[in-house]
Amino acid sequence: MAPTACAIAVATHANVVAVRQESDEASRPVEDIVDEARRVVAEVMRRGAVLRISGGVAFHLRVRDHVTLPRAPLNDIDLVAPAGTDRRLVRLLSTLGYDGEKAFNAHHGATRLMFWDRARERKLEVFLGIFTMCHQLPIARRLYLEPETIPLAELLLTKLQIVELNEKDLADMHMLLVAHDVGSADGETINLDLIAELCSADWGLHHTVCRTLDRLGLDPPSYRLSAEERTLVDARVQRIRQAIDLHPKTLAWRLRSKIGERLIWYVQPEEI
Repeated sequence: MAPTACAIAVATHANVVAVRQESDEASRPVEDIVDEARRVVAEVMRRGAVLRISGGVAFHLRVRDHVTLPRAPLNDIDLVAPAGTDRRLVRLLSTLGYDGEKAFNAHHGATRLMFWDRARERKLEVFLGIFTMCHQLPIARRLYLEPETIPLAELLLTKLQIVELNEKDLADMHMLLVAHDVGSADGETINLDLIAELCSADWGLHHTVCRTLDRLGLDPPSYRLSAEERTLVDARVQRIRQAIDLHPKTLAWRLRSKIGERLIWYVQPEEI
């Protein structure tokens, strides 16, 4: 027997309600910060934009099941998108349950956006095109290499470029270097050629990175690497240093190197 018009209408209504419920669930932030970062990236990508995870959540995703060191809980979500996508991201993130920090976004929107999950007072930041902290990194030029996070080389560089390191920064780098080998590839390898290329064009970045690599040779007060972990970290740090040393330096690098630390070589990160 053919369905009646009433039955068809009821079924159609039920389907519409189900779709709306699914849409509402997709638009609401979830409690777990790692799941939430992955939800946001997946939804933005599904709608045709490019977004990748960086920061502490990316370190967690790339080292889990490999090594665990003491570190502070994850509080914020950091993401990276191509330059020039600020307006589209503001619209998309608003549909996913985030309020934009209007004054900040109006002032910094070309390179950085800030949003809030108000229910949890959890901050979400998006770096557009470049990552700017103590130094500038062209962080968005290789976003297509990975499905969820920025590539490992860029991820490590976001910590290597920090002048005033804390234990969380050291733990993130130690874990990444224990979990992943270094070499001339990407994927599950930290691309030391990319690190060497960027450091050989910018003396300031080079200087900070080398100082940070030296710091990785020491354990901070709160934890100790095992003998096996220490061997891996030291060997991989040495290979990164060798790649940086051997890479040809630009004229700008050589000229700036003559001034050295007599002129400050980094930018003090802005407190937000």
